[in-house]
Amino acid sequence: MIESLSPRILGDIGAALPLWNEMPGHLAGLPQSTAWVRNWQAHANADCFVAALYRAETPVLLLPLEVVKSGPVRLARFPGGTHANCNFPVLARGAANGISRSDLRALAGAIHAARPDIDALLLARQLGSLDGVENPLLHLDKTLNPNPVLSASLSCGFDAVLDRSNAKRKRKKHRQHARRYEEAGGYRIVTASTADEASAMLDRFFAMKTERFTKTGITDVFADEGVRDFFRVLFGQAAGKKPASFEVKALEVAGILRAVIGKSYWMGDLTVEFGGIAEDDLVSASPGEFLFFEDIMQSCSDGIAIYSFGIGDEPYKRDWCNIEEPLYDGMVGFTLKGHAHVAAHRLRNAAAAAIKNNPWAWTAAKRLRGLLGGRHHS
Repeated sequence: MIESLSPRILGDIGAALPLWNEMPGHLAGLPQSTAWVRNWQAHANADCFVAALYRAETPVLLLPLEVVKSGPVRLARFPGGTHANCNFPVLARGAANGISRSDLRALAGAIHAARPDIDALLLARQLGSLDGVENPLLHLDKTLNPNPVLSASLSCGFDAVLDRSNAKRKRKKHRQHARRYEEAGGYRIVTASTADEASAMLDRFFAMKTERFTKTGITDVFADEGVRDFFRVLFGQAAGKKPASFEVKALEVAGILRAVIGKSYWMGDLTVEFGGIAEDDLVSASPGEFLFFEDIMQSCSDGIAIYSFGIGDEPYKRDWCNIEEPLYDGMVGFTLKGHAHVAAHRLRNAAAAAIKNNPWAWTAAKRLRGLLGGRHHS
């Protein structure tokens, strides 16, 4: 008979993080790593805790959470909010099959008992499986997230990757843009090798995003200074270290950074966590497209197997990618407000999926968002 699991709530993140090392060979999503959780709690949101399932005195599942306000509702979610993608609990290998729906219900109950101020548990953007292991959190009520993860397999080599979508056109445009950059004063691809370089690149990226989000009327998810400090520390501590974990890379033309991407390396794969371009005189020379071309070519040389563009469906991603992976949102309401929020989230996901699956509706929605944004900020 499988020994039943007992839930525990660990309120002290500093004391809980060493438990990760008590689960040798454990699985976890990148935003569930100790570096991510520690730095998010230190810089972006102090109200974090860990919900755990134990077998006797041994942890088999650790679920780091942060508490946030969303309008009138207080939610527990993965630390990082919308920055946390491809989530997967910290899980002892071999433990997944022994974790039942009732174990997770008991864990949710323990969260509610320890923190009655929380209205709902919202575990968004979860992977269905990691390294061949099913995600036990999907025993909870779930809905399909409207945004998939798009990735490119690189093991076939760069020429074959290019051949997926009009290789001749891609190479021609790349040469044309390189000439534009040379005429403008020369270009280089730079990777931050110190914390100061990482911070400078990130500050340039934050400025690019502020300008972009203002134009399009989208909320700037990088605006909070705590969030910015989180990324500065996360990428700064990793800059120049081998093996690479978090890395900032940029295209510099005439001494000015025109495109910046932040990447993570996790379980043998690479994921683009964020990217931005300067909307200046060289925007028509596609600096973002140019940087991705160079970075994917370099990643092929480095032996990277999977190059993930992360969550979100965009034409430039489809241009490179041959793998589409669904993500799931798990939800548990604790209070009347929480149940209403969960129901609304489910409806929002269904509506967003319907719009995004209709090319005309999706184009119209993006145009409307841009118009509203322009009016709001004029």
